[in-house]
Amino acid sequence: MSYFLANSPSFWSGERASIAVAPLVNFGSLAQARAAVATSFSLQGETISTLLLTVLLAIGLFFFLRASGKDRLEARLYSSSRSLEEMGSLLCEHLEGRAYRLQSADAEGIATFVGQAQPSVGLAVFLTGLAGAGLACLALVLQVLEPGWGVWPWTLLLVSPWAGWYYWRRNHRPQQLRLRLQEADPPLGSLLWVEGQREELEVLATTLGLQERDPGRE
Repeated sequence: MSYFLANSPSFWSGERASIAVAPLVNFGSLAQARAAVATSFSLQGETISTLLLTVLLAIGLFFFLRASGKDRLEARLYSSSRSLEEMGSLLCEHLEGRAYRLQSADAEGIATFVGQAQPSVGLAVFLTGLAGAGLACLALVLQVLEPGWGVWPWTLLLVSPWAGWYYWRRNHRPQQLRLRLQEADPPLGSLLWVEGQREELEVLATTLGLQERDPGRE
């Protein structure tokens, strides 16, 4: 120790040696940095979770749009207070207006009519808008997750017209309508058994004012 002081220039000159002091640690800034990192990870986790949920919803929307072009055959039994002759006349008039023609009739009294399905313009527009809304949500999430992609995620909206086109193409096709008209028991009207597309059955029931009945009770 004495040797060190004797050989120190500041000892002989009377100057005070400078002492290096370590800078103070700002614990407040450190806490803020940790909070910022935690917030960043939290936001990134929320964005990824939102992306996964959006992708799952997009998959569900795809299968929903795909189902719009599938056949939905149903068989229903309707009743009417009209007589058998009046009901038959109205039924023929309705089928002719829908461009149906008689194809065959069997021994059980079941007549088969063939016509051209008429897709709904409103439903085609609705499906296109629904697909566009779903793809817009997916594009927004992708843009938030990867800002460097710019506006490229929004090009997904160009696929939305496919939904309306697919529905229109799948439903613009020939279809069959099988029906049997008989007198009610007791004879207080008529019964109509019909098998065909769900939409066609609903149009038929609405136009002729038919009441649906349970086939098991007949």
